[in-house]
Amino acid sequence: MNQYKILALIGEAGTGKDTLMREVLKQDPSLHEIISCTTRPPREGEKNGKNYYFLDNEEFTKKFLSNEMLEATIFNNWCYGTSIDALDPNKVNIGVFNPAGIEALMTHSNVYIVVYYVRASAKNRLLRQLNREKNPDVDEIIRRYSTDNVDFDDLQFHYNEIENNNRHDLEHNVRILAAASKRLQLRLDGNN
Repeated sequence: MNQYKILALIGEAGTGKDTLMREVLKQDPSLHEIISCTTRPPREGEKNGKNYYFLDNEEFTKKFLSNEMLEATIFNNWCYGTSIDALDPNKVNIGVFNPAGIEALMTHSNVYIVVYYVRASAKNRLLRQLNREKNPDVDEIIRRYSTDNVDFDDLQFHYNEIENNNRHDLEHNVRILAAASKRLQLRLDGNN
């Protein structure tokens, strides 16, 4: 059985998780980006196979029922999940998850996961979400903000916390995550 190594980023909407992940991937090409599946429609600028694999309900259900998913959750009536074939057993995998996804991944004996909780001020979170699209859905942003306050209130798993409010934080966090990736690879290769 393959042992999957995952460097997971979690955090409320607008904390810069995706930006941070893209910057880490630029700095460390040995990492493998996890591209999740979802049934929600693409947002402005998102592309199938790059941001997500956009599936219809039938396709997602088929993958789930045939045990092709390591984790799957429902959020705001959309399904999200990580298929087994989205991971590379020979590399450290990096991806963005929600708390329920982390909890599900932690139940698998063949998954070793290190979690980083990306934080940002409420002001930065809201501004980032408003500036993400040309015509943002303000009601959806407010709904997500409120939902995140509940979902991230009492996490029941170990995580490392990092602040991501500005360019300096971003650059610092890239170094932290690159070092964490190296430690994770060494630990699991038995060279620790």
